[in-house]
Amino acid sequence: MAFRATGRLHQLMHTDSSLPGEILEAVLRSMGSAAAGRLRSAPGFPRALALALREAASLQGTAPEPMAFARHLGARLSEAEDPVVALERLHARDLALALACAQGTPGAADLFDAEVLRKLHGSLARFHPSSAFVDEVLQALRGNLLMPRPDSPPRLLGYAGVGSLLHWVNISAVRLALRMRKAQGQEAQVDAEMLAADPAQGGLELGLVREEARAHVRAAFIQAVASLDDEDRELLRLHFVEHLSLTRLGELYGVHKSTVSRRLAGVKALLESRTHQGLTERLSLSREELDSLMRAVHGRLDVSLSGLLAAKE
Repeated sequence: MAFRATGRLHQLMHTDSSLPGEILEAVLRSMGSAAAGRLRSAPGFPRALALALREAASLQGTAPEPMAFARHLGARLSEAEDPVVALERLHARDLALALACAQGTPGAADLFDAEVLRKLHGSLARFHPSSAFVDEVLQALRGNLLMPRPDSPPRLLGYAGVGSLLHWVNISAVRLALRMRKAQGQEAQVDAEMLAADPAQGGLELGLVREEARAHVRAAFIQAVASLDDEDRELLRLHFVEHLSLTRLGELYGVHKSTVSRRLAGVKALLESRTHQGLTERLSLSREELDSLMRAVHGRLDVSLSGLLAAKE
């Protein structure tokens, strides 16, 4: 039994936790038995699901048909490590907008442009000051996300409601911008300059380094960042530019947050090592002087990166 998006789904916006049984069952049927069992036994499940439907209905004329949204929601929840927690933290309106766009609902793509794509200009401008470059990235991104592929649906259907849709799309935009810069042979240098921008407060603790060495420390750090592979630079960017928590990064990469923490620690240690190597090549210092210089940097890369990157936000 189907309901019109402007009818029954709209009514759900103004109800309490009551929920049509067929919608509830549509969610559960779209999940594996184990995940559905966990969700069914959760005491707050009907209320949380009713809230998700109300948020989806806030799209009004662009909202997807409720049974379609219920099935899509169930499929996304089935992929979550804990479907109960995923439902509690769900960005339901964003999930509904993504589904509406993928289904070609009139007005959905325009709303996606206004609420998501237009807000990416600042983020993408860090990769190139040209508005033409930003427009080119956004045009390609729009096609990549909204257009059906030969043997699969639009990529926007891959959004699971974990984190905001803006944040999820921004990650794709950054990756696309990097690929486009890489095609121009500039990706590593652009990344390095962004990650080691002119420091403001909190940057590389350069106040602890004597004046004549500051430029060398900065240059060695840029060189170290540029030497990282694409995945390591992307991890740094997501954590320090996009401010993703370890938990969110774990969800993005499909690993536990402790794994992400170890990898971040490894990348920072590698940066320290390569910064040390760069300074060795640049400065004629004794071992004691070089060690003293590195002590001003050692253990501060997390603070340093945060401060350096904050200056570019």
